[in-house]
Amino acid sequence: MKSVRKWIRDLFGFSATEINGFLILVPLMLALAISEPLYRWWVTSEERMYSADKQMLDSVVTAWSSRQPVVGAHIVFAFDPNKVADTEMHALGFSPASAKHIAAYRRKGGVFRTKSDLLKIYGVDSTLYKQLYDYIELPVTRIAAFSRQQGETSLATGREKRELTQHFNINTADTLLLKTIYGIGPRLAARIIKFRDALGGFVKKEQLYEVYGLDSMVVERLLAVSFISPDFIPEKIDINRADEPQLSSHPYIRRKLAERILRYRFQHGDFMDVNDIKKLWSIQETEVERLLPYVRFK
Repeated sequence: MKSVRKWIRDLFGFSATEINGFLILVPLMLALAISEPLYRWWVTSEERMYSADKQMLDSVVTAWSSRQPVVGAHIVFAFDPNKVADTEMHALGFSPASAKHIAAYRRKGGVFRTKSDLLKIYGVDSTLYKQLYDYIELPVTRIAAFSRQQGETSLATGREKRELTQHFNINTADTLLLKTIYGIGPRLAARIIKFRDALGGFVKKEQLYEVYGLDSMVVERLLAVSFISPDFIPEKIDINRADEPQLSSHPYIRRKLAERILRYRFQHGDFMDVNDIKKLWSIQETEVERLLPYVRFK
């Protein structure tokens, strides 16, 4: 080591302090230079599992071979939401998130009793529901078909639209349904859904007041005709594993709180419960209360 230090001093003319820094910096630079190729090698050499994709493809092939009707890009067939398998839901056109919520609802003892019960599940698209309506092996409710409700408006005093009297799930409503509320146009409807998706779903109807640009009178109309399913579980963010972009994208966290969360994890380790969140610098009790439904600790 002395000979190395002497060689560096003679070659560069460094002082003793500069030589120490040089001996630390060079290995760090070498480690950074080889870390990226090593990571690529590790990722490409990792064995991948395709069993889930194979099951879905097998289900699609089976349905195709039986000459089931096709709607859009999906094969449709008669199904009971209380019994249909995950792979069959994917073949029917349900998104992975919707299929997950349906399965979770059934595991908790939930039962679909009518066709329209599907719309109570967070993430189920109303357009897909209409396409599959005739294939759902459940009785029809007395409520008018969902397709007849969309666009059902008329002028009041020459200008106002007639507002819906039938309640709907605010966590499953699409832009077409939201636009039937007087005062909500395409832009506001899209903004409500964007805010809802960023949150992970509404847990209180009063959260609609937080949507930027939504007038309080419009919110009151929306509150009067909407509901939140009692068994609704919002999408949760893992406070101990999420990185800064994931944390910052949540409306109740944003960049500054995300930085404090990361700093706490670095200094103290994982958050164990809500009491650890309360230890964050300058966080208010109201902020903790509204954030709590959207985070998980383990």
